[in-house]
Parts: sequence; C-alpha cells; structure tokens
Amino acid sequence: MPTEYIALATSPSSADAADAADAAAGAEGLPGPRTYRRSHARTLLSRRQVICVLGTLAALTLVIGALHARSYIGSLVRFSPAPAPAHTLPVIEPGDNPYFSTGDIWAHNDAISARLERCAALGLLRNTSSFASRPLPAADEAAYEAAGCGHNATTVVVLASLWFAEAFSGTSTSGEAVYAQSVISTLNALGYAYVFASLGWWNHDMRKATELWRRHRHNVRTVVVDPEQASVCWDDSMADEQRCLKTATNEDGIEAWRLLSFWYWDDPGNPLGPAFTLSPSPRNDNHFLSYSIEPTCRRLPYLPASSRANPPQAYLLAKQVHYVDATPEFSWTLPALAAVQADLGVRVVGGMVDDDAETAAAVAAHGITNLGKLGKIDFYEQLATSFVLLGVGRPRISPSPWDALCMGVPFINPILQWDVADPADKASWRAQQWHMTDLEPPYVYHVHAHDLAALASAVRAALDSPIESYIPDYMQFDHVTGRMADLLTTDWRAKAAIILEDRRASGNGRLFEL
Repeated sequence: MPTEYIALATSPSSADAADAADAAAGAEGLPGPRTYRRSHARTLLSRRQVICVLGTLAALTLVIGALHARSYIGSLVRFSPAPAPAHTLPVIEPGDNPYFSTGDIWAHNDAISARLERCAALGLLRNTSSFASRPLPAADEAAYEAAGCGHNATTVVVLASLWFAEAFSGTSTSGEAVYAQSVISTLNALGYAYVFASLGWWNHDMRKATELWRRHRHNVRTVVVDPEQASVCWDDSMADEQRCLKTATNEDGIEAWRLLSFWYWDDPGNPLGPAFTLSPSPRNDNHFLSYSIEPTCRRLPYLPASSRANPPQAYLLAKQVHYVDATPEFSWTLPALAAVQADLGVRVVGGMVDDDAETAAAVAAHGITNLGKLGKIDFYEQLATSFVLLGVGRPRISPSPWDALCMGVPFINPILQWDVADPADKASWRAQQWHMTDLEPPYVYHVHAHDLAALASAVRAALDSPIESYIPDYMQFDHVTGRMADLLTTDWRAKAAIILEDRRASGNGRLFEL
C-alpha cells in the first residue's frame, strides 16, 4: 500500500491532519520498542527466466529513469500564484518530495531483505560492502538493475540512529529528524538500500544493528549510529551482551571504521573523534554531511511583498509562550515588540502553546497576536505571508529559519553571547542560530540580545528590503546528494588506520581492530 507522505524539514503535508488530530485528542507518549517481523517466504523466478527478459527490462529501466529525472527537474520550477487580496492568507499547495515517503520501518526492512534474498537466489548478488566497490560499466550494470539487483540497490546502509526511524515513521519534526529525513532522501536519490535498527526512545541497544550487520555483512557499507549507540558498541562491560564491535575475540563484530555517528550538534560524538562524526554544519571539525530542504521548499509558492499580509506581519520563532517570558532568556521584551508594532505599523504574530498563563496574559495585554499551537500547514501559511521571522533566543539551531529563507523571509538572529570588548567579533558569538552567523543582511540580521534599538532597526531594514527565495549552495539538494555519494565511496578504513597508528605511537586512546 502507498505510504503517507511527510514533507522534508518542517514542511506541510497531508500527514499534518493526523498530527493535529492526535494533538487535539491529547495524544502523548514516546514510541517504544517495536516487534521485528521476520521476512516471509517469497516466490522466485528461475535464473533462466530472468536472463530471457533482462534485455527488455534493462531498456524499460533506462526509459523510466529518464522520465523520472525529467519529472523531478520539472518539479523544481518555482510557480508564482496570482496575487492574493491583502487581507487574506495564501493557500499553500505543497508538493511531494519525490525522494521521501513515510512507512513502517520493519516492513521496509523486510522488503530490503527480500530483495537481497531474491538477488542471491538468482546468482546476481555481489559483495558490495567494500568502499572500493563500484557499479559495472553502464551496459553491464543495466542487466543487474533490470532484475532489481543493481550495485547501489544491493549496497546497504544500516540506519541505527533513532532519528531515522522517527523521520521515516513521520513521528518527529525535530532538527535531528529533519536532518535524518534529508539523509534518507539522498540515499533514495542515489538508489542505495537502507535498513532501520533503532529499538525506540532512550534505548541505545545495538543488537538489532548487529543482527542486520551479520545477516547482510557482504552488502553493508556503513552503520550510522547515535553517539550513545557508538558508546554502547565500544563498552567492554557490554561486549558479551552486545557482540557489536569487532575485536580479537569477536571477529564477526562491526569494524570500528564502519560506525559513523549521526550528530546534529558541533562536538564530536564518536570514539574515533570528529572525523567519524557526521554534522550538518560546515562550521565545526566534524565530517560535514549537509542537509537540504530544497526538494520540498521549491514546491511551495513564493509570495511577492505585494501579496503578503497587510499590515506587514513579523512572525515570532517561538512554539511555547514561555519563550517570551520576563526573563533574560527572552532576547527582547514585550513592550519592545509592542513599540515595534506601533512605530512601524506592523503586526507581531506568534503560534505559541499557552504553557505559561502569566506570560500569555502579558502577550495579549501588549497587543501581540498569539494564534496558539499551529500545525505545519498553518505555520507555513503564516510564514509565507510574513516579511520577517523574528528569533527570540529559544529554541537553538531550529531548522525553521532555513525554511524561512527558502520562502523569501529574512531572519532576525539574536546574538546571545559575545565579546564585550569586541561585540562585532563573530568568533565569540553564540547565537540562537549559530549555523547562520556567516550570512549577512538582507538575509539574516544579527542583533545582540536586549539591544532594543538595534532590534527595531533590523525589523525596519527587513521591511524595507524584501528578499527572493534563498538556499545556500551547500544546502542545495544536488550538493547534499554529492556529499552522500562521497561519504559512501570514502575509504573510512584508511582514515581509521591513521588514527590507530597515531594512538599506537602516542600511547593515547583506545586501540581497535581494523
């Protein structure tokens, strides 16, 4: 059956209706461990039958691939809706990300196992676990692809991190899930196979990942884990239970260099250090694997300034009303926002959960409009018709400002910490979205927290200087897909060998088996 679509990043989708219904019903709780279902028996074609039709299927595969590529390229063309009346909100018609859909993770695993079993039965399953493994020349590889046994289709990435299961199941839109969804999209774009191994929230057990590794070891290229899972794998006290890491006494374990940590933040999250820690930002020492919102964002309408809200609307980046409470953690003040409204003739709006009665009352008293908790579709309707997204200090490194830039909405980025002797020194900044500090106006306005005059100036500048849609080069889908292709053809064993030699020479750091 077709799976329900969840768009990339925090983009709206048909699944939002279900999310909203769950929220309205007071649905709570975290997903727990799921029961793994073993693959069922499949009916296989004989090798003779397959060989007879390979030529025809190969030709069909090439034609379908060309049509799919043409369709995707066409889908990226931006459309501009007819100007909406100034007093109405636009109707957003999101399109599907062609490289991502939600589904059941264990049913997906079964399907991948079935593919590998079928290819093995046909004598068409190759060992693709080596990073040196490459597809055959196109004419030869086409025969394998026609049978569903192409090189990439039988090269497996084990996605052990919780966030991949959350993204694929459609149960989270956190920054980590946004990142995971982008990774899955690039794997799909490149045609690689992947399986899930998370056993639920706060469960860092690696036995499912190890099981999948042993079952498909001749086809597993890498295993992507949470930092805590990497720690479990390396923990000697759990070695007998987990049987995860390859050691002298566990020859069937996963090599240390196949374990890459999936980490949204800036510090290293792998026992082999930053080189084996994947990061969505180029501004740290971790291995840079960027993420992209482009496949979905390019299908959302860009509204020219003349078609946006009247009076002009500044939207608050705050999902909880306590983010704008009377504490220093709120980068501005409610009276300052009220003054911005009055002085500039704009309307300050937020979609915040009323989790603090006192602050909610103060918001209303200062004439700030709170629309309450919004689903993603409603959020995008409000964002699309705004002239600026206004950070308030929390939450940190949310993906929403990237969505805003893609929709032609600049972002005001509060600087939370800085060098008092040199406030302009970006190296000393700690901003709400510190991954954006290299961007300048008119896209991103960096304002020191509690500098209310500078805040008013930035809002005025954003109002006077509307922008077009903007996506940094390193977040464009082609670039991100290229980074994934490089990751899956990099010789990680050679990188680990250098680390191992350094540890032997220095006597610092745990040794490991290659």
